[in-house]
Amino acid sequence: MQDRGRNHLLASLAPSDWDRLASELQPVTLAVRKELELRGHEVEWIYFPQSGIASVIAESAESHRVETGVIGFEGMTGTGVVLGDDRAAQTIVMQIAGAGHRIAASRLLALLAESATLRQKLVLFARAFSIQVAHTALANGAGLLEQRLARWLLMLHDRVEGDTLAITHDYIATMLSVRRPGVSVALKVLEEQGLTRTNRGMIAVVDRQGLLEKSAGLYGRTEAEYRRLLNWVAPRD
Repeated sequence: MQDRGRNHLLASLAPSDWDRLASELQPVTLAVRKELELRGHEVEWIYFPQSGIASVIAESAESHRVETGVIGFEGMTGTGVVLGDDRAAQTIVMQIAGAGHRIAASRLLALLAESATLRQKLVLFARAFSIQVAHTALANGAGLLEQRLARWLLMLHDRVEGDTLAITHDYIATMLSVRRPGVSVALKVLEEQGLTRTNRGMIAVVDRQGLLEKSAGLYGRTEAEYRRLLNWVAPRD
């Protein structure tokens, strides 16, 4: 039988639901830039990351892209499938490489039909993730770039081991939907204030409490909802 591993959703399942799911799970490597879902396409697989971080990305008809949420070891992809939609509304791509398990969407749907408790657990994750998306929209609309960047770094920091994030300025610019020079300036400010340290392709979190203060309240509301709905508390909190 599969080991539940580090994924919080899998670890929190009732024994009977875990027994249903375990034999269907396949271990998988999640390489950076691997597409887990593609906007407008049928969702074939549901992923439960054990490590690494996936970005959920909205894209306009003119190919303008912005990140609307992140998924790590606390959760799963395929929330649309859980809610009854077999098509991906947004693209999901790995931004930090990792590993996890996957299950065919058709098999997960069959298991959800068998177990009300399994469905309830995954619907609660879908609800928590929808709250994250809403607060990302709030941050993007109301926050200054340095505040948004601090929130984003904290969310990634919650989902990785260690303090180093393997991300580039270009990728941050795409995810936050801002120009790259603006990202470079904001990162320089954070570094000068002793909150982060930047090397090529890497950003290290130096002062987490300082980042919390810099986020100006944009970080924390989502995390409280994850705690309330799923009993998930980021290991650093």
